[in-house]
Amino acid sequence: MKTSTIHHSAIFAKNLLHAHNELPQSEKIQLKGSGAEALEALFLGSRGTNASTMLEMLQLALKFHVEFRRDYFPQDPDYLNEAIQNSPSFQNTVSMMKEEYIKLLQQLQESGTFFSMRSIGHMLWDTTTPGILGYFAALLYNQNNVAAEASPVTTLLEMHVGNELCKLLGYEVTPIPTSSNDPVVTTKGITGWGHITCDGSVANLEGLWMARNLKFYPISVRAALQNEAALSCAKGFEVKLLSGESKPLITLDDWSLLNLPIDEILDIPNQISAQFDLDITVIGNAIANYTVQNLGYYEIFQNSMTEVKNVPVSFCSAARHYSWPKGAAILGIGSSNMRSIQVDEKVHMDINHLRSELEFCLENKIPVLNVVAIIGTTEESAVDPLVDILAVRDEFRRKGLEFAVHADAAWGGYFKTMLNSPDESDPRLFASIEESEIATLPMSEYVKLQYQNIQLADSITIDPHKSGYVPYPAGGLCYRNSAMRNLVSFTAPVVYHGGVDPTVGVYGVEGSKPGAAAAAVYFSHKVIRPNSTGYGRLSGACFFNAKRLYAALVCMNIENLPFFVVPLIPIPAIEQGKSEAEVQAQYEFIRDRIVIKTNEEIMADPEAFALFKELGGDQTIVTYLFNFYNADRSKNSDMAKVNQFNDAIYKMFSFKPYEDNTEDTEIVVTSSAFTRDGYGDVLVDSLRARIGVNNLPDSSINFIISTIMNPWLTNTVEGSFIPQLMEIMIKNISNCLSKLQSENFNPTPEN
Repeated sequence: MKTSTIHHSAIFAKNLLHAHNELPQSEKIQLKGSGAEALEALFLGSRGTNASTMLEMLQLALKFHVEFRRDYFPQDPDYLNEAIQNSPSFQNTVSMMKEEYIKLLQQLQESGTFFSMRSIGHMLWDTTTPGILGYFAALLYNQNNVAAEASPVTTLLEMHVGNELCKLLGYEVTPIPTSSNDPVVTTKGITGWGHITCDGSVANLEGLWMARNLKFYPISVRAALQNEAALSCAKGFEVKLLSGESKPLITLDDWSLLNLPIDEILDIPNQISAQFDLDITVIGNAIANYTVQNLGYYEIFQNSMTEVKNVPVSFCSAARHYSWPKGAAILGIGSSNMRSIQVDEKVHMDINHLRSELEFCLENKIPVLNVVAIIGTTEESAVDPLVDILAVRDEFRRKGLEFAVHADAAWGGYFKTMLNSPDESDPRLFASIEESEIATLPMSEYVKLQYQNIQLADSITIDPHKSGYVPYPAGGLCYRNSAMRNLVSFTAPVVYHGGVDPTVGVYGVEGSKPGAAAAAVYFSHKVIRPNSTGYGRLSGACFFNAKRLYAALVCMNIENLPFFVVPLIPIPAIEQGKSEAEVQAQYEFIRDRIVIKTNEEIMADPEAFALFKELGGDQTIVTYLFNFYNADRSKNSDMAKVNQFNDAIYKMFSFKPYEDNTEDTEIVVTSSAFTRDGYGDVLVDSLRARIGVNNLPDSSINFIISTIMNPWLTNTVEGSFIPQLMEIMIKNISNCLSKLQSENFNPTPEN
């Protein structure tokens, strides 16, 4: 046994011996410091190789929990004793439970094998051992983070995790007190606030809910100043407009109130309180009588607004997640008012189209709630031009139009850890080349720029249960300005000074939610720090592997195969409109200088690495489809046959309920479809041209998705697994095509 192993085992044993001792204050809940050195120790392993460590720690969690029960008022009676445990009915019940449990365990072995090297489809892979252990340990206590008294420990964990997620994304935060005796920390500047949600869809809903309430809040304040006796002394209260001019709020027209600066709106209760010596709770209760949250749209438009009658809208790219129109429907905004902005060939939001839509809203006095920048679309991992979106907002602020910017980084949020410095003194610090090692190298300059400015977004969705490798459910939402959370609370708004809140559960959509989720994120972050030395290394390796898979896939096109691959993002030579000979030469370069090389060899080759960084999409999802050659080697031009071919490939490489087919499914991918209505003409026409089809112009384009979350795909103990994946694909896809051709395809006519 290695000395280091003996040392760590000794520490583990010592901690077990002193399990009942009170932890020193310095070791209580906190998220800081250096993390793990060996990432391989932090997962169970594709073959379960780290099972002994996990089992030891799971048993320890159960032991601590049982001791906790035994020591809690030990003089109290129990409902169990040996006589009951030895009774026939008790023994029969235990036997039945064990028998049924074995059946459940057997059925669970028919689950998706998302821990496998062959799982290159869905937005999930293995979960971290610390995440599992944290979840399991807290699950035994069944804490409900809806209220602090139902979760005295896991509420604190969630508060620390909320701060941690904010810092990960670049928001300033106020430190969480380490005990109830600590003085409340007050801050003069704007600080962020975050919390755990069950998933990204709920976080997106909450972000939209906040933006809606924010937009109408000044209208509600005006009504309260006009009608509430408690605020009669504050009728002269002034606010600053986008122009910088200050005017009495009560004198402003509807359009001006709907376009006050965001931080000015959020500070209204505090300013009224300070200027007119009014209790903040009295102010909050008075305003609450007139909010859209309480009254609904009809009352607001009928009684509080006489000049602006257009319902508000939001904007998101055509590649948006379905949770956005769903959220708009739930909130009464209307799904049609979550308007789509066209995308370019790389599925980035078209800034010119956004600008024209905002201009239309300005001219017609249509309020704009927010613009959503997607930082990693769920099917293409495309990163919207956030920097340009922020610049457009500045442009329209000068014209008198204000709106929030939300970054939907549910999938892509954790990739920012590739850039984060291990120096935790400032969340805005970025890692140096020496600190980042391999982590930042594969990220393109365009994507880096968006991450370096993500902290300028007003709210951000981030999901630890996606690229944070934490068990479900663990989504997250972070606000740039902590006062935003008061807009989605069903209690009177309070001034946030950064102290211990009575609960985190009053903010947001959910009621009951598992404290175990907060514990899972907490412990995973405790061991794997959210910077370039921890999560950044995981993400960086996945970036490498996604680009290597892309390179291997596109090089199928220079093999003598009966089919060819069409990636969503073409190789640079095609994108640049190079000649056929130059395209062929680049394929050969990718094969000879990238595909057959190791990661180290690629990085040591400046010319190869420069091209390598430009390959594929913005993050770690590879989007592609297949077409086939006719007998004369011309491309099939029938879109229906292309779709049938790709559907058959997807079915061959996916799991299905009611079928015990895990061992028959040699690779796991997933699929989706581009539509002209959804994505627009630019993307669809470009893709159709590269596919080589000339019929059914309004047909969907069905495609395959490979999401790379396995950091060891090219670095197993036996080398890269990608060559084996390519062999499996070529064999199965060739057989699939032969079968379809023997059946004459018989494509189903499209509607």
